[in-house]
Amino acid sequence: MTDPVIEQARELAAAFLDGMRRQDLALMIRAGEGDDFPEVITAAALLEGLGARNLHQEQALKAYADREFWDDDLPGGSLASHDKGAMARNVLAGREPFYNCE
Repeated sequence: MTDPVIEQARELAAAFLDGMRRQDLALMIRAGEGDDFPEVITAAALLEGLGARNLHQEQALKAYADREFWDDDLPGGSLASHDKGAMARNVLAGREPFYNCE
């Protein structure tokens, strides 16, 4: 788990506990003394999953934004003509942009 993820997980868990009127536990978490709390573990897992999904979306968008992806003058035609939206479908299904089931 990366430092930014654990920091965000701590803040999310602490905010949750603040809302539950457990400022004592929220303070412990913010001080880095509660990384084994279920709230922190759950928040970290959620954030890691969202981060992976965002990375896949970013990779697909970068590929679609590249001028060469749409260049019809490439041998065999543009990459877009071969892709036909496959990267977008992969990412929306939770897979990597260049996932190939074959």
